[in-house]
Amino acid sequence: MDAPAPVTYPESVPAPLVSALALLPVLLLTGADADAALPVATPPIPVADTDALARAPGTPTTLYVNFDGAVLRKGCGNDARRDCSSLADLFDGYVGPFTGSFAQRFSIIDATRRDVDDFGVRVVMDRPPDDVDYSMVLYGDLGAQTFAGIAPYIDCGDLRPGDTSFSQGYTSPLSGATIILQEAAHTWGLEHVDSPVDTLNPFKTSYNQAFTDQCHKIVANTDLDATSGACNQVHTLFCEAGYQNSWQEMLYLFGTPVPDTSSPTLTITSPEQGSVHALPVTLPLYGEITDDYHPQRYQIRIFQGDKLIYEEESHVLSLNLEDPPAGAYELRVEIADEGGNMAEDVVSFEILPEGSEVPGAGDTDTDGDGTESGGADEGGCGVDRPSAPRGALALLVLLAAARRRRGSLAAS
Repeated sequence: MDAPAPVTYPESVPAPLVSALALLPVLLLTGADADAALPVATPPIPVADTDALARAPGTPTTLYVNFDGAVLRKGCGNDARRDCSSLADLFDGYVGPFTGSFAQRFSIIDATRRDVDDFGVRVVMDRPPDDVDYSMVLYGDLGAQTFAGIAPYIDCGDLRPGDTSFSQGYTSPLSGATIILQEAAHTWGLEHVDSPVDTLNPFKTSYNQAFTDQCHKIVANTDLDATSGACNQVHTLFCEAGYQNSWQEMLYLFGTPVPDTSSPTLTITSPEQGSVHALPVTLPLYGEITDDYHPQRYQIRIFQGDKLIYEEESHVLSLNLEDPPAGAYELRVEIADEGGNMAEDVVSFEILPEGSEVPGAGDTDTDGDGTESGGADEGGCGVDRPSAPRGALALLVLLAAARRRRGSLAAS
């Protein structure tokens, strides 16, 4: 559709628009999520002042989901870059970190990204550099609150990029993504609506909620009482006054998705290059992945020579080789991110028969426990190590066929 005409904003918000809209809470229906309580309504929040310059429609944005907690600063607005919040006193100046695993963080981030994949909204879990405008949702321990999420105000037209809002640290990706996006959307100028399938409904329903391309009635509170709406400067570009089309507004504000053209890097951290191991051995195949959009889903492929011996989709390279057949190996690992950008690394190692003496036994594994000095036990960014790596057995079977004997290449 053609781009709507630019929006003009009044110099100040009329008093009636600073209404009793209960736009902050995301209430969770009993039974909608195993880890969800039933919060009650919070006090209403104001509409942001409009004494800022209007942002250009269709400008992409970045949403930073902060799982690490923060000491909040007050008296400096709601600046995400400085952890500033006008709600700092509500949390006694501190939000605790999310206590779930890295895999749970990734699941929440992944679900959030998929809910905005129609728009120019980039969702990251590492803090962007200071020269990037970004909004932040602090996702973690909010203390003994009666709500699931809260935002400082409704920012009609997203006049103030860089706001800070909050979400309780639920472990469910479905709940997490909806709460994150509803609170962020309030700081982008979206209000609550009466549709149970829309992300802006004041309840976390059992539906798979999303930004919907329909005009829904704006509501004032968790009783779903109809209201005229506060941000009709934008709403009426797509609906009649008092209604909101969240999908069209998101597209209007942030445009279409921005292609990812940045390639990741891959460094195989285990086994060590040129290392020698004697059976029995558990040999980790781990890799450190770095990317400006990490973590994301990577297509991982493993080659012996030109022969593809294993592939999977995962956000990490983390496999265990349990007693691979004796022989010399040269594995090439390729990864492709969701934008199709690729990286690769190669590792060579040798497995000796049981009872063999390993050269330099003081530096490498000789007791069969799979531990190497300076090797697999050292952490790295993006390395996740499940206790029972998916696909390890299948890779072992393929390694048996792909290995090459000491001093000679195996037949392809």
